[in-house]
Amino acid sequence: MFDYSYFCGTSCCIISSWFDVSVTVLNLTLIDLPGMTKVAVGDQPPDIEIQIRNMLLEFITSENCLILAISPANSDLANSDALKIAKEVDPQGVMSMDVVLSDLDIN
Repeated sequence: MFDYSYFCGTSCCIISSWFDVSVTVLNLTLIDLPGMTKVAVGDQPPDIEIQIRNMLLEFITSENCLILAISPANSDLANSDALKIAKEVDPQGVMSMDVVLSDLDIN
C-alpha cells in the first residue's frame, strides 16, 4: 500500500504539488485530483472550496490535458460539479470525457 501521508501529511488538508508513483507507460501522466468540496471539515481552511477549484483549474487548463469528469450514477448529472467545471474549461468537449460510475463501482 502506498503511504500518501509521506507526501500529504496526516491532517485533512490538500496539497497542490504532485508526486510520482513511478509506473512507466507511454508518454502519459495520470493526476488524480481531489473532489470538489463545499464545506471545510476538521482543520481544513475555511476557503477549501476556492483552494481546490484553483488547483483543479491549474491542472485541467493545460492544452495537453484529457479531463475525465467522474460522476456517480446515483446522483443527478445536472448537479455534477465535475461536469460543470469540465464544460467551463472545455465547452466543445474536445479534451474531456464524462465517466459515470455504476452502483457497483461506487461501493
